[in-house]
Amino acid sequence: MHQTSSFALTLHRSGRTNRKSFCSIVQFFWPNRVIMANKPIRDWVYLAIIGLQLTGMLVLDLVAFYPKPLWEPAGAPLHFLVGLRRRYVASTGDPFFSASSSSAAVHSSAPWFEAFLYVEGFVQFPLAAFLVSRLAAARRIGGAAELAGLAFGCLTFMGSVACCYELLHMGPEQVAAEKKTRLLYGTYLPFVVIPAVLAVDMFLRLLPRVQDTGTKDKDE
Repeated sequence: MHQTSSFALTLHRSGRTNRKSFCSIVQFFWPNRVIMANKPIRDWVYLAIIGLQLTGMLVLDLVAFYPKPLWEPAGAPLHFLVGLRRRYVASTGDPFFSASSSSAAVHSSAPWFEAFLYVEGFVQFPLAAFLVSRLAAARRIGGAAELAGLAFGCLTFMGSVACCYELLHMGPEQVAAEKKTRLLYGTYLPFVVIPAVLAVDMFLRLLPRVQDTGTKDKDE
């Protein structure tokens, strides 16, 4: 009986050693795979949604803030963005971007929406760019990215809720009923739900860090 137990213990230790050796070999030859295995899948979802939003900022939302010679004249290098905007409005009927031209878009919008565009340009855009750079890496994001994610999630949630609420109260003279449903549930609502989940997730990741810091301060 004693010999059997010793043999089993030896096998267990040998197996554990072999597993460690195997992991060391994998980490040596494929370090990114080991790191990516520890990265939550939801971080890749966040990367997709924030990357999509960042693209939308660059090609739609913030075009009016670019220097006009870059996009307004017909031969300008970014003039294609004007046509892209018109096609978007024609296909979706989005009332928030229904101005006849990009140059008039900001100042023809409701004041609250104009304010959100400024917040988007000066706050959300840098946060989104920072988050995309961190989320695209193979490693787990750190505290700085988690804090940025919390701020970005809250801002995006608030702005999208305001847009959804405004859409709900728009009549058929502002947006067609069939397009209103698609806009509400297909375009704007995902930017309410996912950023809300992002904000809660980042808060829960940051909370242990803050609690640990508070505990250390009390001990000192």
